[in-house]
Amino acid sequence: QSEPTGDWLVGENNTVVTIEQSTESDGYVGKISSSDDPEVKIGKLMVKELQESKGTWKGKVFSPKRGEWYDAEFTPKEDKLNLELSVGFFSKSIEWKRK
Repeated sequence: QSEPTGDWLVGENNTVVTIEQSTESDGYVGKISSSDDPEVKIGKLMVKELQESKGTWKGKVFSPKRGEWYDAEFTPKEDKLNLELSVGFFSKSIEWKRK
């Protein structure tokens, strides 16, 4: 299984989230590294507490629309990163593409 590190195109406006090893913990973090949207804050933390656990990657992802953090499972597959968000009894799938 590959690691979720690298640059990922997310949402609209060519927003790129870069996931890399955290300098402050043993996990990974993802921050916005570029965007065509002038409202987006470069350097904003979007993924945190990302760690491998029994062959899967688990962490938290930020939803800008709701202003909240959600538990998520990250599955890297070739040039895609599938995110499965858990919100109570509901789950939602999101796909990020490698830049």
